[in-house]
Amino acid sequence: MSYLIDSDVLIYFIGGLPEARQLIEGLLPSGVAISVIGYMETIEGLPRSRHVGRAQSRFDSILKEAPVMGLTIVEARRCAAIRADLRRAGRRVRSRGLDLLVAATALEHSLTLVTNNDADYRDTSGLNLLPAQITP
Repeated sequence: MSYLIDSDVLIYFIGGLPEARQLIEGLLPSGVAISVIGYMETIEGLPRSRHVGRAQSRFDSILKEAPVMGLTIVEARRCAAIRADLRRAGRRVRSRGLDLLVAATALEHSLTLVTNNDADYRDTSGLNLLPAQITP
């Protein structure tokens, strides 16, 4: 497995954006995963989809290919270390709790994070990013 797909990319995928579909389909052969945070954020938005049934079907299709990675004490410790580093550097931490858990998951499993919000993650030391560059 090589990539962790962030919720923003998943949401574009289930919304039917061709750029998101092409991106994810192109990464599938290398292996993709979803964090439990990304899963939660995505299912939270499903009821607000214009076509809930279609969105749910798309989400179900990606879940067949991408395991959902849970959080353990290992990711929690990594996240705590990231937060401490960012605080020491005078960076914003408090409002980024979920993003930093996603970053910790990617780091702990040596995955490249695929996100359309790369600015939210650029200051996370050692994190490999693949900016999605999807225009909604």
